[in-house]
Amino acid sequence: MKSITTHRVFTPVVFAAALAVVLAGGYRETKAGFSEGGAYKSPGYGARAWGMGGAAVATVNDESAVYWNPAMLALVPAHTIGATYIDLVPGAMAQQSQLAYVHILKPGNPNEDENVAARHAIGALYTNLRLGIQSGENYNENMFRLAYAYTPDYFLTFAIAGDVFASASEVKGFKSRGTSVDMAVRVMLTENFTVGLVARNAFSRYSYSDGADFNRERELALGISSRSIAHVAVEGDVVWAHGAVARWILGAESDYLFGVLALRAGFAVINAGESRSVPYFGFGVRVSQLSLHYNANLDTENAFADTHRFTLSVSL
Repeated sequence: MKSITTHRVFTPVVFAAALAVVLAGGYRETKAGFSEGGAYKSPGYGARAWGMGGAAVATVNDESAVYWNPAMLALVPAHTIGATYIDLVPGAMAQQSQLAYVHILKPGNPNEDENVAARHAIGALYTNLRLGIQSGENYNENMFRLAYAYTPDYFLTFAIAGDVFASASEVKGFKSRGTSVDMAVRVMLTENFTVGLVARNAFSRYSYSDGADFNRERELALGISSRSIAHVAVEGDVVWAHGAVARWILGAESDYLFGVLALRAGFAVINAGESRSVPYFGFGVRVSQLSLHYNANLDTENAFADTHRFTLSVSL
């Protein structure tokens, strides 16, 4: 890989810092009204990322990048499709299913950096959330996400993603629809250090059948990934929301041992809502183009059940 000079690194770092300052300055409660309706903040995609506690904005290089950091689509090595499922509350009607796809529009230049797979890449994500609410009535939520990533040079990727959302229920006030936009960047500082920055819900508008509308709470996620330890990627994340640090995360994953098995672990300190700490672990098994991932969160609060995720993906 060719060397990265100081001035070439300086520009994207300044851009990332400026983006963080501007967005953080605009973080405030943006609700224009109140609704009993939906638009639940459902968990992010995939067992791989959650195996690291969600410390994934500067590490993931598969279809899960569509959700966690669209700028990481530049590192997805091939067209990939994946599906994931989670039973959010065991014993109750609360399930989430997701289908993701990544398509490389224009391959990168292997003479510059073999790790950059795409100059232009797109990703799509469909999410369905089903909840049992009351008296046998169900809440059904659907979201479609489309992301685009552009890599002008091998150490820098810009990305944008848009969501279209709709929910339905027999319960009055729960029907809703809306849109939101995320912005993201990936910066390779050195061969072993990568920074990911994602502004979630940078722009949004949601409307409800009870007449209320609001903007979703903005969220800023900053992650730094290191591969200084042989065969292991380590990432530390901080998530800013509701005007304060909402989550600190530390996660790690191994390379595929013998080309077959990858191990993952993570730990999150959650400040939003009920302050608590949550350990995570998981693994991935890869055979040819097929990958199977598993993850479990072992929540320390009795009010939150342990959860188990499964993801199956195929490189095309």
